[in-house]
Amino acid sequence: MRKILALALFFLITSCAKERACNEVVINGFDDNYSEENAPLSSFVDKIEVIPLKRSPEAILTGPRKIVCYKDKFYMLDNNRLFCYGASGDFICFIGERGHGHGEYINIATFVVFNDTVWLLDSFKNTMMTYTLDGTFVSEQEAPQGTLANVEDAVFEEKGLLFMANYIFNDQNAVYTRWNTSTNQVDVVEKTPLQTDGTKEAVGMHSFSDYAGNIRYILPFSDVIKSTKEHALRFQTAKKVLTDSDLEGMTNFSIMTYADHMDDFVGFNNIFETKNYLLLTFSNLEYVVVDKNSNECFRRMYRYNEDAEAFPLVNILSSTGDALIGVIEMERYDGKLKNKIQEYISVPSEEDYDYAIVMYHAK
Repeated sequence: MRKILALALFFLITSCAKERACNEVVINGFDDNYSEENAPLSSFVDKIEVIPLKRSPEAILTGPRKIVCYKDKFYMLDNNRLFCYGASGDFICFIGERGHGHGEYINIATFVVFNDTVWLLDSFKNTMMTYTLDGTFVSEQEAPQGTLANVEDAVFEEKGLLFMANYIFNDQNAVYTRWNTSTNQVDVVEKTPLQTDGTKEAVGMHSFSDYAGNIRYILPFSDVIKSTKEHALRFQTAKKVLTDSDLEGMTNFSIMTYADHMDDFVGFNNIFETKNYLLLTFSNLEYVVVDKNSNECFRRMYRYNEDAEAFPLVNILSSTGDALIGVIEMERYDGKLKNKIQEYISVPSEEDYDYAIVMYHAK
């Protein structure tokens, strides 16, 4: 009987390992293809376009944290306001009004643009508000209790089905959830064993990508990029990958936790996707580019060299279609880089500007 049980357990373990292998694609090159020098963007970028955001006395940017390009407009979340800019960088309007009344928001946790509609998610009011693309209020819907309390970012998988990334707060560690806005049912997509001690901590500023109807998402310290519709991606690495048991002991997780594990595989903070490539970043330290056709990757330091001839990869906040989108605060740069930025401006302007959008059109 013991032999039979042992044999059955062996086949069960083997079967699970085979199933995991069948459901994953291995990405090679993480350890070997590394350099502290920036890779030429020409290896995966076909064209660079810089769009200055023109100054407006009513629209003052201080530090954009999310940007969406939709039908030749840029929607940008900054300092609890949602800005709308035209394709040439002209300010068009704000979406929504702050306040306690019907159709007004108190705290924009994030926003979504889908099906010619803008949705604002208010984490304070636990409410989702709907607007037209030009900012006209349409309706609002209260979410099930607590649904939006920790929301950090979101995207519609399809009409009425909202995929959400959430902050980790104490033992509330359902980092990805799905809200059916028609039935009001909320399901947990993914949890992490990590906990915090009284602080809200994000998995990343942009911890999931949305391309061609498929969502890929990351987890802290994980070597696996999970997916809603396609195979998961697992990075081949000789570095130690922390297990759930290791993570369960971390009850005071924060960005500083990574500093204690720099010799281990720390994972990624952000993910962006185009037709042929994935871009994954870890803080502002390094980035990884994955070729989706060959399943090979290269890893580089996220650093700008003033003497480099090539245009740098800077502050990527989003991806749309086959373009990566970055936002540059001009006062942070001077000298050669500032001159280089000027060379790529798509519509030259005599006006001064504080911020510019950079479109990296991928191959």
